[in-house]
Amino acid sequence: MKRLVPALSVLAATVCITIAASAQEAGGAGLADPGAPPPRRLIATVVTRNDRGRVFCAIWRGREGYPTEREHNCGEAMDRTIVNRRGVCVFDEGISPGPYAMAVFHDENANNDLDRNIFGIPSEGTGASNDAHNMFGPPGYDDATGRPPRSARR
Repeated sequence: MKRLVPALSVLAATVCITIAASAQEAGGAGLADPGAPPPRRLIATVVTRNDRGRVFCAIWRGREGYPTEREHNCGEAMDRTIVNRRGVCVFDEGISPGPYAMAVFHDENANNDLDRNIFGIPSEGTGASNDAHNMFGPPGYDDATGRPPRSARR
């Protein structure tokens, strides 16, 4: 049983997510419609186990494919610079207001893949928005869905 404890600690929330949305002015003088609302930027701060590797983040606007099927997400971001166990992923695609769920992983060895052990359990840090957990697999969309804080909404 002693050998199982370190493997289970990998499943614990080793990556915490804080989501904040901020309104950002449209870029380029004269290019934006003055009557249109400014585009939104979604910023995720990811706390990691160490400063090695990089952080990958993806957001979903619906249940389909969350959190493992990348073809169904509505945005991806990566941070190659982890400082003081913090990585920041910025989504600049003009995120529209509404609920989202985010999934992240800390690619500690920078091989662009979520490494797993022989049982298929991730050996690198993973996490979800709302600090959602599931004992026997990834958390569900409903548990991870969140809205930006009220102070960040317009």
